Amino acid sequence: MEPTSWLGLLAVLVSTCGSAWGAWMGRTRRTVQEVPEGAELPPAPVQPEGTWVVSPEMYRWFQEQMTELYQRMRTMEDDLHDARTQGARTTRLLTLALVHIGHQDERLRAAGIPLVPMDPELIAARDAQ
Repeated sequence: MEPTSWLGLLAVLVSTCGSAWGAWMGRTRRTVQEVPEGAELPPAPVQPEGTWVVSPEMYRWFQEQMTELYQRMRTMEDDLHDARTQGARTTRLLTLALVHIGHQDERLRAAGIPLVPMDPELIAARDAQ
């Protein structure tokens, strides 16, 4: 095999591992915010019959529910922002690593040294074809 094919294989391997790692981290880190199956809001306080006035208890209950909802939404938005930032950073680092590997490969090939020395059996098998 030629060094460029090894470099391509390395690039595919690095990007695949990075994608799998990012997906796994995103899945395991985000499960904390998931709502459990069958979870319901606590029941509202009972209103007196025949009235349209909201009692202070009902108003407090509604405020508590909205506060909890907005806190969960903010947490989820922060987690999403962190995940996107981490994904962009990982992509940027992988790109820089691949560029660096490419430069190293060019330098070593110019010096007559392949980046990944091949086993003599592989060289013989390649030359036999």
